[in-house]
Formats: sequence, structure tokens, C-alpha cells
Amino acid sequence: MDAFGQHYATSERFDDQADLPTVMQEAKTYYANIILPYGKAVLSCLERMAGVEINMIAPSHGLIWRSHGAEIVAAYRNWAQHRSKPKVLVIYDTMWESTAAMAEAILEGATQPGVSTTLIHIRRSNLTRIAGEVLDAAAVAFGSSTLNHGMMPMAAATLSYLEGLRPQGKTAFAFGSYGWGRGGPEAIDQALRALQWEIVREPLRSHYRPTPEILEECRRAGRLLAEHAQKLAAG
Repeated sequence: MDAFGQHYATSERFDDQADLPTVMQEAKTYYANIILPYGKAVLSCLERMAGVEINMIAPSHGLIWRSHGAEIVAAYRNWAQHRSKPKVLVIYDTMWESTAAMAEAILEGATQPGVSTTLIHIRRSNLTRIAGEVLDAAAVAFGSSTLNHGMMPMAAATLSYLEGLRPQGKTAFAFGSYGWGRGGPEAIDQALRALQWEIVREPLRSHYRPTPEILEECRRAGRLLAEHAQKLAAG
């Protein structure tokens, strides 16, 4: 079966023969990219399993669970219920580093006690990793420079990929820079709304290089995301 698996190549066969945090991370990445759209079916299966003593879970991919079945079942329940951690992601693509400067300022504002933050440059990462990070994040700032009145191509690909996976229960806002024509942040805002995430503010824009005033607005927006991340995770 696909559930409880990992795309993890190792010479070992069982979960207790490998580093558990690594196995759990691989299982999380697998869930985010393969199982996430089927969360209702996962919960239904877990309900039917309630009260059943599980000695071993043998998935189609990855290591066999024989010692940590309770841990992976609990993780699946959290993921299927879209439970978030107090975690803020700042995901962006940039052309001439103006949007990158905005992303770094947002991250600076979001870096608050009790909140974990991650900065992801889309073209220096990959869709698999991004989906895994989004899975348990409570809040996302998503940005792109403007290209041909829209967002950068890999930003569009990332949002299209996430729309297919349907992660739920996030707060978010769009940001980005533009030159002779607008469009990038506005296109991102529409895509985030299509994901049915809670949009906490209008798109944050910079005409060419961000001024000190815009960078301060980015920091305030980051602090706003951190507040929402803490509330969502606590709820």
C-alpha cells in the first residue's frame, strides 16, 4: 500500500535499523507529495484501525514499521487533520534580487519567540521539498518578481503543484516587485485564494528596489504572519 511509505533508499529493511528522525522526515515528505489529497480516506482508515493491535506495517515503498508504528500512525492523524505547527514559510522567486530583499525582511519580521521560520528560494529548492515544508506550516508568504504581467514561471509551477495537493488551514499573503508593468503579486494573490487559504493582507508590492519604508512594511507583515501562525497552531 502507498500509505506509511517513504521514497527512501537504504540497505536496511526495518524502521528500528535506521535513524528514526530521518525516516519520519522521509515519511512526511512522502505523505505531503503523494497522500495529502486523500486525507479523508486516511482518517477513515485510521478510525477503522482504532483498537486494533498493530505489530507491523509493511508499505509498498521504504522501510517496514515494526517498532515505531504508534509514531507513524499518530503523525498520519496529524497530517490528515491538517494540524499546523507555529511555523512560517517565506517562499519566493526573484529576478534582480528586489523580491529577495523583501523576502528576507518578511523573514526577519516573522522571526519571533516560539515561531520557526524557513526561507525558500524556489529555484534553489524543489517541488518535493517545498510541499513537505508546507504540509505542517501554519503561515506562508509567497512572492515573485513580475514577468510579462504575471509571476515567474517556477513560482507559477509551485502554486499549481500545491493546488493539486490541496494543503489546508494556512494563512498567507502575496508579495513581490515589479518594473514597467504590474502583475506578479496580484497573480499570486489569486492563486493563494484558489487554495482557499486565509489571506491576511493585500499583496505587498515594491516598484523596483524596495525602499526602507517598504522593507519595514515587510517586517510588519512578517510579524503579522507569526501572530497568525501561533494562533493557528494553538487552535
